Amino acid sequence: MKCSKCGFDNPEDALFCEKCDWKLGETYIPEVTFNRSVLSYVALAVGIVAVVLAVMKLSAVGAVAIGAVGLMLGGYSITIPRLMDVPNKNVLVACSAIGLILSVVAFVYGIYLMV
Repeated sequence: MKCSKCGFDNPEDALFCEKCDWKLGETYIPEVTFNRSVLSYVALAVGIVAVVLAVMKLSAVGAVAIGAVGLMLGGYSITIPRLMDVPNKNVLVACSAIGLILSVVAFVYGIYLMV
């Protein structure tokens, strides 16, 4: 019997795969994973949008709101590349850090514009 998880050819009377210990006869559905390194680029983009809103004085409330989202996203995404084994770790940390700094600037300047 062929294992649905690893494809190993097991004897017909086996209950579990001899290679991966998967229960034979059950369908294997692989987990869908989210590429978390994308969050670094999203944090950078959110920071840029927040700064543009604040500097061009388009919306002080929008700059504060998007800046707050950028603060949370940047703070979260700056630790992800350091914990993961990714090839471009320094680039991802730099993008997250720049997005975080831009979000702080937009948040503070947006509050200044509202007062």
